[in-house]
Amino acid sequence: MTTQPDHQDAALARPATLHELRTALSRYGLPGDREQFEQMLAAALDASPIGDLAAVTEVIAAYRHRLALRTSPEAMAALTAPIGGQQWTPAADAFARLRAVGGDR
Repeated sequence: MTTQPDHQDAALARPATLHELRTALSRYGLPGDREQFEQMLAAALDASPIGDLAAVTEVIAAYRHRLALRTSPEAMAALTAPIGGQQWTPAADAFARLRAVGGDR
């Protein structure tokens, strides 16, 4: 029996090449991350003047950061932590919005 990869592996190394970044986005990214990355990378590359790839570097850095957050147990725990002592739910959010516009009458 084989073990499945841990998508929350804290020891995941930061991708050092575009190939590694693409592979990591495919494996650990959210659905659509890899496709969105490719689109943004192509757009930044097409818009960049020759010799100035700062926009390309920004796109790469942003997606490396996304992966770092996605594979960090601390970041994922912070996202699921209660806000103001209450756990957020879609239903609670909808009722709060209704009360804000006077829909509780």
